[in-house]
Amino acid sequence: MKNTEEQFYAIVAPGFESACADELEKRLQVPMTIEHGGVSFHGKLRELYLANLWSRCASRIVVRLGHFSCRDFPTLYRKAVRLPWGRFLKPGTAIEVRVTCRQSRLNHSGRVAETISDAISKALGTPVPQQDMSFRQQILLRLDNDHCQISIDSSAERLHRRGYRQQMTPAPLRETLAAGCLLHCGWLGNSDFLDAMCGSGTLAIEAALIAGDLAPGRQRTFAFQQWPGYRENLWHTVLSEAERQQHNPSITITASDQDEQAIHAAKINAKAAGVDQWIQFEQCPYQQQHRSGTHGLWLSNPPYGERLHQIQTTPQLFQELNHHFDANFSGWQGVMILPHPLRRMPEPQLQFRNGGLPVALYPLHLT
Repeated sequence: MKNTEEQFYAIVAPGFESACADELEKRLQVPMTIEHGGVSFHGKLRELYLANLWSRCASRIVVRLGHFSCRDFPTLYRKAVRLPWGRFLKPGTAIEVRVTCRQSRLNHSGRVAETISDAISKALGTPVPQQDMSFRQQILLRLDNDHCQISIDSSAERLHRRGYRQQMTPAPLRETLAAGCLLHCGWLGNSDFLDAMCGSGTLAIEAALIAGDLAPGRQRTFAFQQWPGYRENLWHTVLSEAERQQHNPSITITASDQDEQAIHAAKINAKAAGVDQWIQFEQCPYQQQHRSGTHGLWLSNPPYGERLHQIQTTPQLFQELNHHFDANFSGWQGVMILPHPLRRMPEPQLQFRNGGLPVALYPLHLT
């Protein structure tokens, strides 16, 4: 990829588009356009590198390669072969074409993928490798009402894979969703934070990354590093700038859980993330927690459904949490991630999906 202006698109879990747009606009200093399931923006290589390094709640950053109308396979091949594949693919690079079709004449996703692979081979002048490779460039193709949109993935593994998750507890919250919840609550690292049912520690770790202004992608690699136009010096400059922004948080971040194995997992993950020194770990039930300062956020993903060992419904659990919050957290904001919909519950702040299950952010209210 040459250092020319391109259109980029951050793929985001529905519900977190505004949070993603705000964080990217702050880091990249370019206008953002919010769409359902993502955020589009323009930029050059620097903006692409920054978006992958800094986005806390996007799942991928893709480059819009081309779009056109298409109703038959010869047209798909003819128009696809004209696209500038050589800017993103070295000859001999393995590919994976992911196709979605909706209300289009071309609805055989397998044949669509084969056609794109043939077009790439023709454009690059060499066959696309079929054997397993250590790196496969993802190409995303969407056919909607006979309109074809082709994008190149710049991220490789999804961006929630920060590189710090070493230990897991049942039904963990994905890192991008955890960060998205924090940002949606308006928490920017300038007040105390508590997760009193921390599990493997994802919420507390993401809170520490925000509070210390640590780039979430600093410990991983990306697909753009395999591209012909990858500029290693620019990438190292972006990394160095991010490192200089890091600082020690001046707040209290607490992660507690009554389960000993959960606390053990959270400590291991926090150490792998480089933030264990900023988190206070406590093994205790949430009933023993009290506010650590005059202002803060208590955000937890409590056990529910099969994760609840005791005989207790989710509304009952919420009522008990609300009672404890009212009595001990004056001046704080409290939010719980719980299944949605639920009867006899307040209106949720945000609805989204976690592990395929519909959930929502439910506020705790001081009475």
